[in-house]
This record gives sequence, C-alpha cells and structure tokens, in this order.
Amino acid sequence: MAAEDQAGYGPLGLANWCPGLPVEPLPELRDDLARTIESEIIPRLMLAHRLSPGTRASPLEAPAPAPILLSPADIEQFCEIIVRKPLAMAREHIDGLRARGMTLEAIIGSVLSETARHLGQLWESDRCSFVDVTVGLSRLQQLLRIYGPDFEGDKAAGEPSPRILLAAIPGEQHTFGLSVVEEYFRRAGWLVEVEIGGSRQGLVERLGAEWFDVIGLSASGETAAPSIATLIAGLRGGSLNRSVQVVLGGFLFNERPELARELGADGGARDANDGLIQVRSLIAAKKITC
Repeated sequence: MAAEDQAGYGPLGLANWCPGLPVEPLPELRDDLARTIESEIIPRLMLAHRLSPGTRASPLEAPAPAPILLSPADIEQFCEIIVRKPLAMAREHIDGLRARGMTLEAIIGSVLSETARHLGQLWESDRCSFVDVTVGLSRLQQLLRIYGPDFEGDKAAGEPSPRILLAAIPGEQHTFGLSVVEEYFRRAGWLVEVEIGGSRQGLVERLGAEWFDVIGLSASGETAAPSIATLIAGLRGGSLNRSVQVVLGGFLFNERPELARELGADGGARDANDGLIQVRSLIAAKKITC
C-alpha cells in the first residue's frame, strides 16, 4: 500500500475527515463485511430488467431505447462521488442518467450494484478502509430510500395486493438486502411489512396477530441450518394463516436454493427478482388448489 494511501486510509482518503471513526475492524468483522458485500448486497442489487417467464413484448409496442452502458471509469467516478462528495451530488448524477433515458430499475439493478461491487473490490485489495465501505454502503441505502417511492410508482395498476412479511433470521445483522427486496415487492403491488432485529418469539406473535400470505426470511449463513428449520416450523405453527408460504433468501441460498425446501420452506430465492417470481407462482398454485 502506498504511503499516501496509508496516510489517508485508501484512495478515497476518508480518514482525513473522519478521524474519530475506526479505520479497520477486527479480522473476523473484516471477513464478515467482505462476505456481506459480495454475497448479500451485490446479489440482491444485481436485478437488471428482464421479462418474467411466459411474457413477451407485444409486436405493436415501440422498440425499447438502447440501454445506457456505463464503463468501469463511470462506476469508479460514481463510487468516488458516493463516498467523498455530498449526497446531493450523487442525486444529481442519478437524475442525469434518468434524463438520458436510464430506468430506475436499471439504476438500482446496475449502477448501485456495480458501485457496491467496486467498493468490495477496493476493500479486498486493501485500497479502501472500513470507513470507506461503511460510508459508501450507507449512501447506497439512502439513495435506495430516496428513489424507492418513484420506483414503486412504476408498478402496474390493478395487480393483486397480497401481504408479505420480510425479516432477517433473528440474530443476523445483514438487512440491506431486505430493503431492496422490499422495493421490488412494493413495485409489484404487494403490501410489504419488514421486521428488523426482531426475536423469534416476536415474529411468531406478529404472525399470530396479522394475516400474511408469505414470509420472506433472509439468512446469510450466521445461523445453523437446524435452527432455521426449527424457526420455520414455529412460524408456521403460530401463523394466523395456517397455509402461509415461506421463502428463504440470502447468502446461504445463493448457490443452493434447494436447501430451503430441505429446511421446511416452500422455496429458496437467489435474488429479489427470483423471489418475486417464486412467490407469485406459490400464490397462483394455492388459488388453484383452494
């Protein structure tokens, strides 16, 4: 690492203006954060536009405009803005992309995801600090909250509004991905509730007091599989909806979505779009059997 990088704690130099914050976490936290970026945040942000199975564009529709392609230099520039500049500058950058024709789905699914990936690459190669990554991910979360309502407003009218409860497995801390999933489900017309930091008993009590069609649980791998199976059984047993559907997502199921069924869930999702497709299928199948 170059001397100037050591002095400023990476190429983004955040330690120069955040001297009171810790520069590097403990080794185990460092590994956990790297895994979070690569396996929890990025997969859930990588949700580029694609048609759902069984649908196709009408031949009478005007052809879609050519997508705006961003170079690695563009992503690096936006990453620099996210970490070092005022949030207003990041918003101006995104608004400029929208004015050029980039959809919010592409911005959330491509720009933010590639920025998170770039932060992860800087982190893994020791070119940025713990503070850099923390500030960058915080800004990405802020942008998601700012543009989420507009993204949600693009949803088609007249779609059904089933209810889904999204929650991290109690005891796990990786919740940023749930925010992205929330926006996608709201846009699709779902009524979404998010439970952050709740206990197992709290989740059971909420499911016993409110009707939900689906429970979406995120597991990063911090909780042992048998504990997840026990949790799912408890949630089903205490649910007001005796036939509630349970879908699992997160790092633990990115490579092995079939593990979800082995643990007693109805499905395992690789990302938010996959989860949306799965729960739609589950709801449709339930209507047929009723």
